[in-house]
Amino acid sequence: MAHFLWTQKQDIGPEARFGSPMVFDAARGRAVLFGGQGTNLLADTWEWDGKEWTELADTGPAARWGHGVAFDSKRQRVVLFGGEDFGDYFGDTWVWDGDEWTQEQDSGPSSRFINTLAYDAIRDRVVLFGGYNYQSGVFNDTWEYDGTLWTRVADTGPSSRAAHRIIYDGAKVLLFGGFGGVNFLGDTWEWDGNHWTQLQDIGPAPRASFGMAFDTIRKHTILFGGLDKNYANLGDTWEWFDHPLPQS
Repeated sequence: MAHFLWTQKQDIGPEARFGSPMVFDAARGRAVLFGGQGTNLLADTWEWDGKEWTELADTGPAARWGHGVAFDSKRQRVVLFGGEDFGDYFGDTWVWDGDEWTQEQDSGPSSRFINTLAYDAIRDRVVLFGGYNYQSGVFNDTWEYDGTLWTRVADTGPSSRAAHRIIYDGAKVLLFGGFGGVNFLGDTWEWDGNHWTQLQDIGPAPRASFGMAFDTIRKHTILFGGLDKNYANLGDTWEWFDHPLPQS
């Protein structure tokens, strides 16, 4: 039986920070990290190759935290959108090709942060839902990026929220939880490219700012931790997978 455990690999690399989402670049076999809040707001780009961290760029997007990132496997590049700089919110789109950052179109979703992105490989779209802006509050809009243009594709579905998570499970985009401006949320939704569908409402307690990823081997979505309605840290682990319907 295999034995799994956490192992600290290295304490030399990016400075301590939070609010810096990381994404795996499958084309180059690297985990990519940009920005976040450390001693100061950061705008550095780092890659982890499994052995060591390497800083690759100090130009590109402005310093920020709470941005969304996804890996576009067709074009083999990381897509970044949004983020916050001490009350200033970003609505810019950038792509990282492993060598440099390039700013894409400046029209699309309005400025926001603590939004999340997911890449739908079948439909070749980066999907964005929700987020937060102090002036506008929380959003409930759905956008898709085809590598050139952002298109607003839905205004109905999940309620307004931020600090939620969306992932692509090989067939559809799955969304869970988040902060709705007043309440913490614990609902589960699927996006098929045309419509949002709410799934079961039995599962993890309402929460925000948790971790969620799709296990491509076991075909399960894994969720861990987050903040609960009392702003207490959570340490529970959940898995989501499609149960086959019983045969009639």
